[in-house]
Amino acid sequence: MASVLARQAAGGLRYARVASLGCTRRAIHITPVVQKRKGKVVIEDLFGESFEEEPVKPTPSLKGKAAGVTQASRIPAASTSTGATVTAQAQAPKRRKLSPEARLAKFNQIRDFVTPRLGRKPAIKVPQVKKSAWIHLLQLAETGEQLTQVADMFPGWKESGHQFDPEFSELFVRRCEEISCPLLALKVYGDFAKYNLALTLPGARQLLHSLHVEHPIETVMTASALYDVYGLPPIAKDLVSCSMLMSACYKHNSKDSLKVANALVPHLEKLLKHTKPIEVSKGPTVNVLQKPVVWMKWALKKVDKALFATTGQRADWLSAWRAKSGHIPEPSKF
Repeated sequence: MASVLARQAAGGLRYARVASLGCTRRAIHITPVVQKRKGKVVIEDLFGESFEEEPVKPTPSLKGKAAGVTQASRIPAASTSTGATVTAQAQAPKRRKLSPEARLAKFNQIRDFVTPRLGRKPAIKVPQVKKSAWIHLLQLAETGEQLTQVADMFPGWKESGHQFDPEFSELFVRRCEEISCPLLALKVYGDFAKYNLALTLPGARQLLHSLHVEHPIETVMTASALYDVYGLPPIAKDLVSCSMLMSACYKHNSKDSLKVANALVPHLEKLLKHTKPIEVSKGPTVNVLQKPVVWMKWALKKVDKALFATTGQRADWLSAWRAKSGHIPEPSKF
């Protein structure tokens, strides 16, 4: 049941239509259907509290306490990216910030350089496009329109016989969230045959995080279906993803979304039972390795409140785990 829960949930809610869920190399066309229904259960403003954080960095392999989220959820190491990106960033010298005009000019310059060198028969063959050019484009982009221009160039890179690595994929979905265009990421990952950009577990978490608070539940369910499409661990077996999806379902508060959330409750309980308490670093900034843990902490708080509102009782297994992790001072608190 756990291995297909996200797909079953999407089908039960009638929010997502995904072709060939078991194949990662075929066309994936996702069409959300906007449909809202009022639920019978009233959950009073559990989600009025805003969630703000600093832009996140590319996600390396989790280590230390943060790794507990992954290990306890039985996530293959291959699903995460390496720490090479973070190491390189730490060693790289600081660069002077470009002015908006210089930033735009640099973006246009690189875009115009890359474009004619793409495709099976590029108009210009030399010098060839380096992978670093793609990274620069993502870093320089400041609007959804610019990111869309970059994404529209992905098919040409595929036709040139190249493919993007996991780190680039994670940077793309991160930039989509930072520039407030997560629906672009959903579109790209929803059509692998066209864009040839594979979704990793860190990227899937980032995508789910960018959608689960402010976007309709049908959009969140569409994103959750991608876990199965790309052969990632089921949401019901990943603590970070499971907590965010449950939070979104309780927030939507419809009959069907509550059914999905309630179906995930025993899976969440099992995950916490096999996961050691995980503390969150305190301070003005959050370490990149702790980002998924921060998302999980925030989502579990909402789930804890929602379970109390719907059942009239505290879920002891949840409040106790949160207390042991230092997320709340004691189990009786939220």
